[in-house]
Amino acid sequence: MNNRSCFPCTACCDGWLSSKYIEMSPGHPCTHSTNKGCSIYETRPEEPCRTFKCAWLNEDSLLPDHMRPDQCGAIVMIGRKFKSWRIILATPTGWTIPQGTLEWIMSYAKKHSIPLVYIENLHKNGVYTHFKRSGYGPLNFVQSIQDSTEPLDTLD
Repeated sequence: MNNRSCFPCTACCDGWLSSKYIEMSPGHPCTHSTNKGCSIYETRPEEPCRTFKCAWLNEDSLLPDHMRPDQCGAIVMIGRKFKSWRIILATPTGWTIPQGTLEWIMSYAKKHSIPLVYIENLHKNGVYTHFKRSGYGPLNFVQSIQDSTEPLDTLD
């Protein structure tokens, strides 16, 4: 059991995840996110704010301290689903996941035999345009990721 808490990390609120519940998308943080945390923390909505936990924050997290999203450059989510697979989903806390962090996540995925989907936020002149997703794991999984146009909701 870990005693980790969100703050000072605010990566999930800083505009690098998308949500169908609140207006937030890459490059556009939640309107309640401040450099001191959430301005409505005590009254924040159930979905997604109270229910979402990144893998680093989970009580049974196997992620080391250095994988805190604001420190490693990626928000890691374990136990997500893509088609029939249980996956790890990693999205950058910027435009791309730093190479060292991506290599660490890939090693973790391989060690635990869990397919990985990782995101790159594409932009033009610093303005988000769309994302590219890539897969890591079994060849049929990687091919399925490349061929799919299904959305990946990151804050469900």
